[in-house]
Amino acid sequence: MSLTTDDTDTVPAMLPRWRSRGVTRSFPERVARAAGIAVYTSFEAVEPVWRGFEATATGTAFQSFDWLSAWHAHAGAGTTPAIVVVSRQGEPLLLAPLGIERFMGLKRLVFMGGRMADYKGPLLAPDFAMHVPAGEFPALWRQIARALPRHDLAMLTDQPVALGAPLAPLHNPFAELGGMAAPDEAYVFDLPATFDEFALRYRAETRRIDRSKMRKLEAAGAVTFRFAETPDECVAMTADILDRKAAQLAAQGVRSIFSEPAYREAYLALAALPADRQLLDVAELRLDGAFLSGSIGHRRQGRTTLMVHTYEAGAYSRLSPGRLHLLKLLQASIARGDTVYDLSVGHLPYKDSFCDAPMEMRNLVTGASLPGVVVAAGVRGALALKRRVKHDPRLMDLAGRARAVLGRMRTPGLPAGM
Repeated sequence: MSLTTDDTDTVPAMLPRWRSRGVTRSFPERVARAAGIAVYTSFEAVEPVWRGFEATATGTAFQSFDWLSAWHAHAGAGTTPAIVVVSRQGEPLLLAPLGIERFMGLKRLVFMGGRMADYKGPLLAPDFAMHVPAGEFPALWRQIARALPRHDLAMLTDQPVALGAPLAPLHNPFAELGGMAAPDEAYVFDLPATFDEFALRYRAETRRIDRSKMRKLEAAGAVTFRFAETPDECVAMTADILDRKAAQLAAQGVRSIFSEPAYREAYLALAALPADRQLLDVAELRLDGAFLSGSIGHRRQGRTTLMVHTYEAGAYSRLSPGRLHLLKLLQASIARGDTVYDLSVGHLPYKDSFCDAPMEMRNLVTGASLPGVVVAAGVRGALALKRRVKHDPRLMDLAGRARAVLGRMRTPGLPAGM
């Protein structure tokens, strides 16, 4: 297997300039080839390998080819792919969708996906641990690093410590490289065989209130809950939900990717995928045809991840249409045989009622040059401060108030009381 898949030789860029290129360049090449490492610098070159591997690999839809190629085409043009594939006997074991981008005048190594990937990390073969036992990945990573393009620092953030289902996790080998706990945690839980069994996870009083609110909503008119069924319908519903979510966040003084044209176009490109490649799971709850709540998630290998959820504030807010919508999403997931539900990253009080033990996320920020070491130290400090704020209710309240004030300053038309 060749080290790179186009005319760009990434290895010599990592070598000290005072060494003889004619002599030393072959050593990292031999090491990488012996380790089964290939670095792809374009989506086109890696597409056949990636699509073939993801069909059976453990990971999330955020690491699928369609997801990241849509992101790169619309929102990630500033990131140069450096996609790593590690193989044994011609069969991929690991695919790490890495890239190089500019940051504070330096080159940083990242997992691709930007703000459109709640989870970042690799795709892994189910038997990865048999070939690379626990504790051995750091040595493999050193070989991978020598094959990568030159960079000043690595910012491998937003990584789950485990991939796969909570009851059958597959350890994320990048967690062996150290790093620190991320500011946010992930809320992932297994689904039982029936919704009645799932409902027993929360109190009887909560179940009674949910049933009462649904009856009151149904008494007010015709309640419909439905998923988009065709690409055209998926595009239309996705566009509407993104616009509503952007407006909802703007009213709270929050700037979001949903109001940015590049990210909006990336979502719409995913929504337009043909049915046999569709990742998005888009649903609406309506009353007499009027919008109450909408959601955008994605499904992969029996796992549904909820990414965007918005509701209409109005006369029926007291009936909690957002929660009723979520319960219907869970009921639908169980009915179609999904085994894992993912409420994604970041704490919100309602998530505690569904997920007892949130999963730790990791950030790895290290320098690869002297300027990179300095910048990496500052980034780690900023991330540590962010984690402290997010885990202190008083500081979070102050941060929320400050964010709302700044949001109103950026959007003068917002009411003073919002």
